[in-house]
Amino acid sequence: MRYRTWFFWDWPGLLNTMNRVYRKIFLILVLSVSCLPGLNTVKAQTGVNSPYSRYGIGLLSDQSTGITKSMGGIGAGFRYPNVLNMKNPASYSTVDTLTFIADLGFALQNCNFSENDVRVNAHNAYINHLAMQFRILPKVGMTVGFMPFSNVGYQFSGTEVVRRDEDGEITAKNTYSGTGGVRQFIGGLGWRPAKWLSIGANASYLSGDITHYISNTYSSTDVQSRQKTYVAEMSALKLDFGLQTTLSFADNKLVLGGTFTPAQKLNSDTYVTDVHSVSDTTIIADAFSIPEMLSVGFTYQWKKGMFGADVSYQTWSKASFFGQKTGSDRISAAAGFMLRADETNRNLLKRTAYEVGFNFAQPYYKVGNGNGPIQLGVSAGFSVPISNAYNSMSYLHVSGEFVRVQPMSKGMITENYIRINVGVTFMERWFMKLMVD
Repeated sequence: MRYRTWFFWDWPGLLNTMNRVYRKIFLILVLSVSCLPGLNTVKAQTGVNSPYSRYGIGLLSDQSTGITKSMGGIGAGFRYPNVLNMKNPASYSTVDTLTFIADLGFALQNCNFSENDVRVNAHNAYINHLAMQFRILPKVGMTVGFMPFSNVGYQFSGTEVVRRDEDGEITAKNTYSGTGGVRQFIGGLGWRPAKWLSIGANASYLSGDITHYISNTYSSTDVQSRQKTYVAEMSALKLDFGLQTTLSFADNKLVLGGTFTPAQKLNSDTYVTDVHSVSDTTIIADAFSIPEMLSVGFTYQWKKGMFGADVSYQTWSKASFFGQKTGSDRISAAAGFMLRADETNRNLLKRTAYEVGFNFAQPYYKVGNGNGPIQLGVSAGFSVPISNAYNSMSYLHVSGEFVRVQPMSKGMITENYIRINVGVTFMERWFMKLMVD
């Protein structure tokens, strides 16, 4: 008996393998969703409950997956065989001819909010991404997937004295809440026209809705309360273009990469309803847009490790939020290191890859007349094989992350996040056929 591999579609075997993959994905999804606390709450729907999500289009979601998430979120120059990297579509061409990849990630986090001497904790759980990758032609890989682009979720209130005289005082309670976000459904191709060059493109359908609610109530019935609601629905097609070039030096290699996203208006009409003495509704047409985004980065790989770094620039000052340009240009940076696994070693610890990373980001929105808070994060994790059958290899990615959201001026809220990211990668050899002589 001997085994042979054939590079063609074996439809009966393919369908059986697909069924196994979908069962695994469905099981992980059920387990992930069952862990979410309070599915009827805003926190479970968006994964955030930050007051800073009321600005712009909400908190921007990290687009990294699996290994890259624990390496600080690098991606422009990250290129590794059979590892999903949705930050640069040029990397899709790394998937080999026999393999189908399904990748799922979710997160558990604890948030601490502090302002002066007041501290509040909150817990969240949410799904990061769901994606699939496979080769459709020689040197051409394809990825389809889903991940959030931004999230909105908050609720807070404050009370102040608006008048005090001999008859007593009148207080006003201001309540702010919001929910929603923007989701993206991604389809992309990566092509390697030469051994040293790869190019790629993503086409993402953005769809979402954002609701902000403001209520002003008073302790005296002589003062009329007021409610104001902003409801925005948006959709658009976003394009991302990527390039990677590989330079080899003996057993080492240097990968240089870059991505570019053109500016795009979102098809968005915002309805503003103001209820005071009467109810009045106005419409803001084409209220939102996203700016140009440029990222460059590199990874240097050797037999036992990899180091990489990214820098990104985004022109949010040209973007529109509720019909106004209240954004701020954003620079972000990330760096990460991976101790590569020895896949042939029988020792599980030596077959495991270990990663660490760091990232920094400026705010993309303004709070009042000043910029919003900066963000600093550190991460560490590991990627371990959890199964090894003849036609499958699965990996478990676990990383811990600490993120500090530091305000630029006094009187703003400081946020600290401790986050556990868990990802599962299924790699099935779909296009292999066994023959018995």
